Parts: sequence; structure tokens; C-alpha cells
Amino acid sequence: MSSHQHQKLARVLYRSLLRVSRKGNHPEVFGKYGKQAKEYPLPHTASEVRAILRGGFRMGKTSRAIDVANIDTTDRQSKNDAIKEAFEILRHSNEMSSILLPQKDDLPSALPIFEYTDAGVLMEEEIQFNFFEPRYRFLAQEALSRDGTFILGQKHSSSLLKIVEHMFLPNGNIAVRCIGGPRIKVLRREKVNVGEDNVLAQATKFDIESDDFDEESQQNLFAMRLRCLELMKCVYPKTNITSMGLPPIDPERFSFWALRFTLSQSDPASRQRWLACLSTFISFISFA
Repeated sequence: MSSHQHQKLARVLYRSLLRVSRKGNHPEVFGKYGKQAKEYPLPHTASEVRAILRGGFRMGKTSRAIDVANIDTTDRQSKNDAIKEAFEILRHSNEMSSILLPQKDDLPSALPIFEYTDAGVLMEEEIQFNFFEPRYRFLAQEALSRDGTFILGQKHSSSLLKIVEHMFLPNGNIAVRCIGGPRIKVLRREKVNVGEDNVLAQATKFDIESDDFDEESQQNLFAMRLRCLELMKCVYPKTNITSMGLPPIDPERFSFWALRFTLSQSDPASRQRWLACLSTFISFISFA
């Protein structure tokens, strides 16, 4: 592949990442690859996220894809490896976007519900399950036959989860690795008979929940987001902060991203209470 072709490919990848991140408004979709931007200042605006992307893709005589894909290298094998890495970043970002920024119309009309009160999964977090009950093995198979999504029903709230990896075990169990998405409000649920004495709940009407704030409140929340991020920089090394990817620009999403630093995995009750809280302002006050 010629230098011109490399540059053209880099432009395509750059525009694709720009599109999947909603023009830089949602850097959280870069997931684990966001930590590769550790030499840049932590972004506060979509324009700063776009600047990071532009810095990764050197338009002109050289073409680089997010730091690791050194497409401008003269070694052919290194170029090929860089291209593969760049496409992996794009694939991962598209997958994260489908989990973190789902469109309701793109979700199945009915979602199976896994009733489990011993977990509180925040957006972007990973969780693993070993489904052994027949009804939940059915849930996993049903989810995998579609887009991998199901609802985690908790005591005070519900969340959308997506299966990103699975394994059918010799004993019939199904092991899954999931990533947490947005909160879900179940408006109507029905019971489905999936076998003898096995009933599975499913949501046949639901909404994606979010905090509804006006423009003035949004400006105040952006200021609180900035303050929280500055506090985090005083407490945690930058590498620790970026280990969870780039911080979201959206104040509500940022509040839950920040709570991951303070909420223990072994305290599902506290996590569920915060998931049930629809006030981003209260979430920021708690963090501060």
C-alpha cells in the first residue's frame, strides 16, 4: 500500500471515529483505547476530543491512527499491524457505541429480564455471569440470537446489559461477559413460560432513563463536572483516571463514570441506590 493510500485510509478511519463518537461529544465510546490519549490534557469539550483525534491522525505528509497505529512507519509489517490496530479501535468503538448510546428503535421490542439484586452495574462496567438456571440459560440464548442485550433487574433500578463474549460450558451452563449500558425504566412486563416450572420475565414496554435538565441547569452541571475532574486529578494519578478511558463530556454520564472511582464493587446496595437516583446534581454532590 502506497503512502497516499495510507493517508487516504487514515482519513476514512478518522471520519469514522468522529462519526461514532458523535463528533467528539461521546469519547467514552473509545473505551479501553481512550487511555492511549494519556499525553493529552483530559478533554472538557467535544472540540478538545476532536483535537485529540486530529493529533492521533496526522493529516498531511504522515498518517497516524490514535497513537498506536504508526501508519507513517517505513516498515511494511509495522504498517500492516498499525492498520489492523486502527480497525480494531474502530470496531471496539462501534461496539461500545451500540452499548452506551443505544437507540430505542434499534433495540428488540421485548427484552428478557435477569432478576439479580447482588450487583449494581454502572455504564461501561464489565460483569460476568454463569447462567445455570434453565430460564436464564434461555435468556442468554434468546439475547445471543438477537443483539446480545437484556435487562438486569435490580432492587431499585434496571440497567441494559449487552453480552460481548460467551461460552457454552460442558455442563450446559452459559458463561457470559457483559458491559453495562444506560438505565432502563420498565413500563410493562410479562411472564413467559420457557419450560416446565420455568417462568421468565420480559419487558414489553420500556424507556431509556436519563436526567431531564434545562439549559441553565446543564451549564451548572458542566461547571460541576469540571470541578469534579479537577478534584480527581488532585487525588488520582492521570494514568489511573485514563485507565477507565476518556471521561464523558455529558454531565450525567460523567457523574456515573466518576462514581466508579468511589463505589466499591462489593457494595451493590449503594450502587443500586445511585442508579435509582435521577438527579445528576445529587450524584456530583456525593462525589465531591
